[in-house]
Amino acid sequence: MVKNDRWIRQMALEHKMIEPFSERLIGKGVISYGLSSYGYDLRIADEFKIFTPVNLDLFKTGQPVIVDPKNFNQNSFVDYRGEVCVIPPGSFALGRSVEYFRIPRNILVVCLGKSTYARCFKGDTQVALVDGTAPTLEEMAERAQEGEMFWGYSVGPHGRIIVTMLDSPRYVGRDVLIEVVLDTNDSVCCTPDHLFMLRDGRWLAAGQIRPGDSLMPLYRNVGRGYEMVYQPLNGHLYPTHRLADEWNIRNGIYADAPGTHRHHHDGNRRNNNPWNISRVSAREHIQYHNRKSYGDEFDPQEHSAAIREALQRLAQDPQWRNRYSQLQRERALRFWHDEEYAPIRAAVLEQRHNPTEQTRQAHREAMLKRFSDPAERMRHTERMRRAWANDDGTRRRRQSEIARKLWTRHEITADLVRQALDQTGSIRGAAKLLNCDRSVFRRFSNVIRAFRGNCTGRNHKVAAIRDLAGLHDVYCLTVPEAGNFALEAGVFVHNCGIIVNLTPAEPEWEGQLVIEISNTSPLPAKIYANEGIAQMIFLEADELCEISYADRQGKYQKQIGIVTSKVQ
Repeated sequence: MVKNDRWIRQMALEHKMIEPFSERLIGKGVISYGLSSYGYDLRIADEFKIFTPVNLDLFKTGQPVIVDPKNFNQNSFVDYRGEVCVIPPGSFALGRSVEYFRIPRNILVVCLGKSTYARCFKGDTQVALVDGTAPTLEEMAERAQEGEMFWGYSVGPHGRIIVTMLDSPRYVGRDVLIEVVLDTNDSVCCTPDHLFMLRDGRWLAAGQIRPGDSLMPLYRNVGRGYEMVYQPLNGHLYPTHRLADEWNIRNGIYADAPGTHRHHHDGNRRNNNPWNISRVSAREHIQYHNRKSYGDEFDPQEHSAAIREALQRLAQDPQWRNRYSQLQRERALRFWHDEEYAPIRAAVLEQRHNPTEQTRQAHREAMLKRFSDPAERMRHTERMRRAWANDDGTRRRRQSEIARKLWTRHEITADLVRQALDQTGSIRGAAKLLNCDRSVFRRFSNVIRAFRGNCTGRNHKVAAIRDLAGLHDVYCLTVPEAGNFALEAGVFVHNCGIIVNLTPAEPEWEGQLVIEISNTSPLPAKIYANEGIAQMIFLEADELCEISYADRQGKYQKQIGIVTSKVQ
């Protein structure tokens, strides 16, 4: 049975179970400590042992440093005393509680890290994974115990979205939560201090977010069966399997090899876990997909050779070339004039007038490649010169009429243009929404520049912030490479960087509790002395134990100060 605040207060005051003891939860201006409804938040003292390999001979030799719990090398710690302890990235520190504890014989105590340092979410919060699934944090914590690994999305250096490993999903404790409601009707339940990434790249705590704030978005589309991720920096879609390939290269799984293809091992184009991506030669990749389409009997070399030979024979026949050209013309005429092809024509025209982001990017690259050739630029200039030289005045009159219509669209104002840009997220979409040519926007160059600079047309906006009643189980995870990850709701949040190791206190143990604090984030982390660090949960047993910690004279009994592990 979990003991409540009345029992804890009585035991602390009458039996000196906790000294010094705070009868109420102190939280103004500090990380809270003191008596809570079903536990006690202890404080960390101002003395620390910070792990560092600088003083080790092994570090100087370039060999990996090993932390041996059976034989701690005291030279691997730096003793520090002060009000603020800074733990380096990827390191840890030992501290001790301000309070001295005397645990009764029928009580077991569990020490949990405070979510103030953990920054946590409700257990049913879904995380966006690159394999196309979105498990909850609670599910991930259970699967992680089976050894499963996870990869998700992060905003990496320079604001580019990357694939990163999501490490150590875990249960943290219980805490008060707030609900952040998005304009997509999705909501995120988290501790008030949890950081969200705004659209401009700044971080803001959930408790400080206000309705109308724009959050950094995660947009994913599917093209040809492949997932594509929207990159906020340039507004382009980028294949997720290429991001997973970049993770493999960054982590030395394989080297970047020009001319090779990225291949999904299991054939599932949506499973972009890095272990499912490898590099193969273009020939092997094409053969694989040919066998998948035509069966194992398919010989790509024989098939290609036969086609080349047949085409070479036909190309040498003038009658065939003429007949082929005639058939192509007849086919084109039937396509554009026969009602049988009306649905297909409509689809083609729709795609032409509303091309996908991938199609627009392909056209852009083709145009840039074409006009990078000086000879091609000269040919294009000459064709335009001839076209205007042969004009009898009709072409100029038509262009003038179009220009007059464009410039006389007085009903289109700068405010309307900006609203359309924000609503659709692109110039093409805004022009379609306003039913005008994109040339109209030339009058609003300042609006276009502001839109392109801020990209405010593509974001998630906060619709509301609500308090959630009561205490809730909270979970979090760590992202060592980037320090942030994406939720299935389509927003990026900061990871849990500080871990206070789960520590039990056995029946009839007494002393100052030694706490290990790990910094799994890529940035230095602050720990504030004489403020809350962990929560003690008191569990009462149905009957007394046969042998208590005091009976067996445990080696950490009545410990004072920071005591490192002892193995006898």
